[in-house]
Amino acid sequence: GSPGTGKTTVARALADVLCGLGLISRRHVEETSGLEMTGQYVGQTKEKVHGLLAKAKGGVLFIDEAYTLGQGQFGSEACDTLVAAMTDPRYAGLVVVAAGYRRDIDDMLRA
Repeated sequence: GSPGTGKTTVARALADVLCGLGLISRRHVEETSGLEMTGQYVGQTKEKVHGLLAKAKGGVLFIDEAYTLGQGQFGSEACDTLVAAMTDPRYAGLVVVAAGYRRDIDDMLRA
């Protein structure tokens, strides 16, 4: 959605609800963007993604402008690392919220 539509606010409310239900262990929301998750050289992207996942562990990782994860070599690496982590038992109890414009997110998911 567009700036100011409450995406981050909804992510925080989601963390509160999920924590209240016992589905995540803390109400923490780690906010980032797709661009902040991508590096500038080989190996840096994976490091950045794992660092953000570690900060968000037990809570919510909120990725604004997530559609940028499908762009370029390093964006693809970030997306691949994120998808692999979502099936990794080390990150059980972590919720990932990907936000952005619907068409751009759809295009990213198709890539």
